[in-house]
Formats: sequence, C-alpha cells, structure tokens
Amino acid sequence: MKSENFDVLIHIESNTLSDELISFNNKLSTEIIAERVAQNFPQCKIFYSIPANYNGTLLNKKDIFIREGNEDVPFWKNLFEKTESKNIAIIKADSAFFDPEILREMIEVHVKYLAEFTYSENLPEGFACEIISTDLMENIPDIKEKTLPLSQVIKSNINLFDVELFYKEPDIREKRLSFRVSNPRDKAIMERILSLKQGTPSYSEIKEIIDNNPEILFLSPSYIEIEICGSCDLDCIFCYRKSLKKEHPMMEISTFQKILSEMKAYNLPYTLSLGGSGEPLMHPQFYSMLSIACGDPLVERIIIETNGIYADTNFKTFLQKSESQKISVIINNNALDKDSYIRLHGADRYDTVFKNITSLAELNKDGERIYLQIMKINETDEIQKGEQRSYLDRYYDFWESQKFPIILQKQNIYLGKIKDRRYSDLSPLKRIPCWHLQRDLYILADGTVSFCKQDIDGDFSRGNITNESLEDILKNQKQSFIEGYKFRFPVNPDCSKCDEWYTFNF
Repeated sequence: MKSENFDVLIHIESNTLSDELISFNNKLSTEIIAERVAQNFPQCKIFYSIPANYNGTLLNKKDIFIREGNEDVPFWKNLFEKTESKNIAIIKADSAFFDPEILREMIEVHVKYLAEFTYSENLPEGFACEIISTDLMENIPDIKEKTLPLSQVIKSNINLFDVELFYKEPDIREKRLSFRVSNPRDKAIMERILSLKQGTPSYSEIKEIIDNNPEILFLSPSYIEIEICGSCDLDCIFCYRKSLKKEHPMMEISTFQKILSEMKAYNLPYTLSLGGSGEPLMHPQFYSMLSIACGDPLVERIIIETNGIYADTNFKTFLQKSESQKISVIINNNALDKDSYIRLHGADRYDTVFKNITSLAELNKDGERIYLQIMKINETDEIQKGEQRSYLDRYYDFWESQKFPIILQKQNIYLGKIKDRRYSDLSPLKRIPCWHLQRDLYILADGTVSFCKQDIDGDFSRGNITNESLEDILKNQKQSFIEGYKFRFPVNPDCSKCDEWYTFNF
C-alpha cells in the first residue's frame, strides 16, 4: 500500500453552517480527524469541502473547496484537476471517532483490486468513509444524474464502474447506530462511551463496550406514540380494538401538553406519532394539539396515522401551513374499491376516503409526505376470482399510479390477542435486543404509559404521566431494556413470545 497516492477530503455537510455541529469534547471533530490522518498517513494531503453558506473557522484553512450545491460530478472533476490527486478518501467532518485503521484497510482493498470507488455498507456512519479514484472521473458516461452527489451517481449506476464493497467485523448493523457528532443522540452516546474509556475507542472495541454497558444506549425516547383518541368509525378485520377490555377515552389536552413539556428536560429531538386504538382526527381538540406539537422545536417529525375519513379540506389546509412541514401522514387504507373496503374495514366509507386521499396527493409534489399503508395479510395477498394477479399487486399498481408511496405493514398480533392473518413469518432467525424498549414510548389516552405497544390495555404499565414524572417512568423502562439486552426477557408481558422486536419506526 502506498499512502502517498492517497489524499483525504474532510467533508462538511450542507446543513452545517457553523462549527457548533462539528464540536466534540471541546474540540472540532475536523481537527481530530486531521490530526489522526497526519499521524498515520504523513504523505497524505488534507483538503476540505464546505458549503457556500458555511461561516465557521474552517474558512481560514488552506486547501478548501467551496460547494455551491451538491458534491456533484463537476465539483469532483474540478477537485481532482486542482489537487492532481490520484485517489481521495472522503471522511464526514463530524466523524470524531474516525479510525485510521479502517482507512488503512480500505486503501489496501482499493489498491489490491484496482478499484475506482470503494465504500462500506456494514460500517456505521462516523466510521465509514469512501475512496474515489481519478480514473473514475474519466469513465463517467454522459448520464442525467450528474447533478446528484457523486457517490449517489456511482451507486445508482454501479455496473458501470469498478466498485469494491469493504466489509469489516464486527458487524453491528443490528444496533442501528451511527457515530456522528452533528446528531445530538449520536453525540450523547459517544460522550458516554468516552466516559467509560480513556481515549477514543477503535472500531474493534465499540461492540464490547456497548455489550458490557448497554445502559449507554438508553437515552430519552426518540419515538413517542400518543393515543389521543380511543374512538373509531371503522371495524377493520385486523385491528386490536375488539380485544380491548374497554374502549379508550379522549386524551385531555393538559395531558398532551405535560408529555411534551417533560421531554424538554432531555433536550433531544424526537418523533411524535399520533396513533393508538382510535382515529386521532376525531379528537375535538386535534388541531390545537397538532399546533402545539408543530411549535415544539424538539419535535422534529410528526406522524399522523389516520383512516382518512376525516382527512378533509380542513386537514389539507392545515398541512399546507409553513409550520406544518414536519408532518407526515400515514393513511391506513387497504382497499381497491367499495366492496374490498367494506370487506376489510367493516364500513361503507370508501367514497369519502378515496376523495380525501386523492385531494391530498398534491402535497407529495415536493417530497413524500402522504403515505398509504396496506396490511400484509392473507386477505390482501390472495388472487381473487377472475383475476390473474394478487390483490396486493393490483393495489400497488393502482396507488403508485396516483403517485403515493406505499408502506407494506406487517401484522402485529399483539402477543396472540388477535387472529393471526399473516401468510408468512418474516422474523429473523437470530433474536436481537428489542428496538422498541430502547427508543419508544407508548402512551394511552388516559395517560397510562404501557410497558410497550403490545400492552394494549396498559396492564403492565410503567406509570401514568398525569401523576408521575417522565423521569421516574423511564427509570423503569431503562431496566427492562437492559434485562432484554442481556436476553433476560420480562414475563409480564411475555417478551419471549413477541415477534415485533426487530421492527422499527421512522
């Protein structure tokens, strides 16, 4: 391996306008990266790629390349021309745990196989990097995607280039972790790791540190599902409402406000989902609650799960407001026509729902905001009489023609509380720690914090947010997560029977 044939580009993301998002442990992560590169690859030149609106200290550096847009093909052609580099390794500027050994191994692979582009899919962000050869720039055909980031162009036309995929043990993709200090949650975990180990850990040490100290992964919830309404006009064949001990009430707006207020103590962004056993749009104060959530800076995304019956003109008007851009909508609609709607949803509301869905379609013009969700069950996969294709295939063809992204939802049978209509078992063979116990919080309409989403009546609740603090409630959940991480599954509810542990939310 000849490191003198390699240079390094430290890449500042387009949303990084100052040094705040690249600061870690009282130092800029760019300085940390540059020092490690200089120590381990003294022959490498170090360049910086920064967005045009960046206003931090890196502006004083030499060898900076300012981007007006993406790191697109013209940008890279100019960079290779100006630097006369043979190969350039791209390192994200917020990668404070950058491991020189990984770069060394990637360079060896890149050289050995005469690659034009080398990258990794199993390494978490913050450890992974990419290597681009100048030869690749000469081989880019005349394709329309040239305005996209170069790595995206390569991956979408991967057969046109000599690409190497770098694999590194241990594979910790199951933990769904990244290590980038620009993300507040990543940064908090990285700080906890540093508190356990003197000096920056190598990648090979990360798994052992986490496995021996799983509590470092437990922060405040990143996904909170709030059941604001327990009522619904439908009687869907796959819904758990029939299994409830009693219909759930409407949530008091004061309870909703308390939840959001207590999350402020953690100062970490999270996703808020309005779902549960009922239809959220039926709550008489739905729009007041939604306005409160939209105005909370820690709520970075709002997901509304609705049956679409009340997603009318008023709903559409609210979604068009500038402060509502953080809202995404999932419409649970399994129907192709009125007959299938009645068969699957237990009521004749197809015309209303279809009208509302098609009206909302224009909100997807600037990005995906409105999703259609269909349940993956026997009734939606069968080939009906007189048809050549399955119901699911025809559903996709129809709704994709209407420009809707589709979510194919796995049926949750809630530990056997409802009839199992699944036509296949998609559960991984290897059990891993539960994602939901680590990241989720499920709150019923009366303020009860369920053990998890499987605890539909709150029989094994962690407390009630109306009269207990979120801090005390989370202490209980943290212990459940640690026990589950060590495969000592709780028995109430019986986590050993759950097959939702591997699923994850937006």
